[in-house]
Amino acid sequence: MAGDVSSIGSSIGTYRAPFAATPGRDGGGRTASDDGGAEGTAPRGSQAAASVVTLSAEAQQQVQKLKQTDANVRQHEAAHQAAGGGHAGAASFTHARGPDGKSYAVAGEVPIDISAEAEPSATVAKMEQVKAAALAPSDPSPQDLRVAAQADAQKLKAQSELRSAGGEAGGNGMAASGASPALAARGTAAYGAVQALGASSRQAAGLVV
Repeated sequence: MAGDVSSIGSSIGTYRAPFAATPGRDGGGRTASDDGGAEGTAPRGSQAAASVVTLSAEAQQQVQKLKQTDANVRQHEAAHQAAGGGHAGAASFTHARGPDGKSYAVAGEVPIDISAEAEPSATVAKMEQVKAAALAPSDPSPQDLRVAAQADAQKLKAQSELRSAGGEAGGNGMAASGASPALAARGTAAYGAVQALGASSRQAAGLVV
C-alpha cells in the first residue's frame, strides 16, 4: 500500500544545485538562434557554425558544477538501490538544463518498502536491510535518517512480538509438564526447533554489511 512505502531521498534537496540554469542559453545570455539576423536569417558562414555556442568562463564553471552534481546524485541513489535489493524500487531524478543545453540530475529519490511481513522474524530481517539501504550513501540525507528510524521502530515492534510469542509458548510448556512429563519434553523440543528455525531464517534474510 502507498502508506507502507517510503522514498529514500524523497524531497531531500541534498544535491539540488544552488543556482538556476537558464535553459538553452550560453554564458552571454544568447541562444544559438540569436546568431542570425533580425529576421531570423542564417548567420554568415556555414549552417553548422550557427549551431556552435561558445560558453563564457562563468558558464563553463556552471556546467562543471552541474556535471559534479549529476554524478553525486546518481551515486547516492545507486547506493540506496544496491543495499535495498528487492525492497527498493527504481530511482527517479529531477533535472535541470545547463548553459550547454544538456540536462543534469540535481535531485533524486528511491522508493523503499517498509511494510511489516507476515512473520515477525521476517520483519526483523527486512528492517535490518531497509536501514542498511537508508544509510548506504556516505552522506545520508535527513529523509534517509528518518527512514532508518522508521525501520528501527518496525524492528523493535517485531522483536517484541517474538518475545511475546516465546513467553506464551513457554507457559504452555509448563502447563503440559504438570499433566505429563513426556508431553512437556516433546513440547520443549518442538519449541527449541522453532526458535532455531526462526534464527536461521533471520540470518539468511538479513543483509551483511
